[in-house]
Amino acid sequence: MLPRTVLFMVGGIFVLTLAQRIKCVSSSRYFIPSFKANWHKANEYCFFLGMRLAFTDSVERHNAVVEEAKRSEVLNAESTVLWLGASDLGQEGLFYWHATGARVRFMNWRSDNPDDFGGVEDCVALVNIPDKGWHWHANDAGCEAEHYFICENDEHGQEIKEF
Repeated sequence: MLPRTVLFMVGGIFVLTLAQRIKCVSSSRYFIPSFKANWHKANEYCFFLGMRLAFTDSVERHNAVVEEAKRSEVLNAESTVLWLGASDLGQEGLFYWHATGARVRFMNWRSDNPDDFGGVEDCVALVNIPDKGWHWHANDAGCEAEHYFICENDEHGQEIKEF
C-alpha cells in the first residue's frame, strides 16, 4: 500500500498519494489534482502542498497555464473549468491575487466578464467551453462551485517541503 498524507476537509478528506507527492515535487511548476473542490478548499489544498492557486498575471503565464491544462488528465474537450488564485471577495469588482494581495492587472477575461452574475460570482476560474465561445477565458464564478484547479510553485522556484 502506498503511503498517504491526509488533510482534514469539511465534508471529506484530501488524500495525497505517493504518486501525487512525486509529481508535486518534480521540476514542473504546475500541478492539477484529479478531483474537484470549491475555491476555498482548492486554495487550502494548494497551500497544503506548499503551492498556491495559479496566477495568470501576464500573457506568458496565461499561456503556460493553458498548456499545462491541455496536458492534464482533467482536460475535457467539451468543457474544462479550473480555479485560479484571484477573487474580488474583499471588494466587489476589485480582483486581487489571494496569495500575494496584489491587484489583478492582467486577466484574459471574455468580453462580457467579469459580470458578477446573480451577485454571487467572486472567484476566478479559467474556462474552456468551445461550443459556448469560451476559449480559455477567465470567468468570475460562484466560489462554492466545485471545479478542478491548478496549483503552482511560487515564482521564486522554491521546492515543496516534504510531508
